[in-house]
Amino acid sequence: MADQLPLGRQMLATLNDITALMGATHDPNQLNVLIEQRAQLLAKIADLVDKVLDQESEQYKAATLGLQAASASVRLAIQDLSQVQDAIKIVATALSLAAKAAVA
Repeated sequence: MADQLPLGRQMLATLNDITALMGATHDPNQLNVLIEQRAQLLAKIADLVDKVLDQESEQYKAATLGLQAASASVRLAIQDLSQVQDAIKIVATALSLAAKAAVA
């Protein structure tokens, strides 16, 4: 058996695996089940983060705002692919803020 990952990292690894399987499956019923399982896992990851991090800290607030900006820029880039480079930069900034919040 391979080394066991901590729960948070294993949840993310499983999320990536489900996403990869979604891209590989051709059965619409199976795809719908995978979509639901992915949504359930995302909700559990969000619950874990919200329980662990101090939502009143300045780092948490900055990370939340940064991630909101990142999501907005990604949605814009989906509509206008010329915006992808800007979205990449904004996501990088948000990831940096999220990393600081996670260790605070």
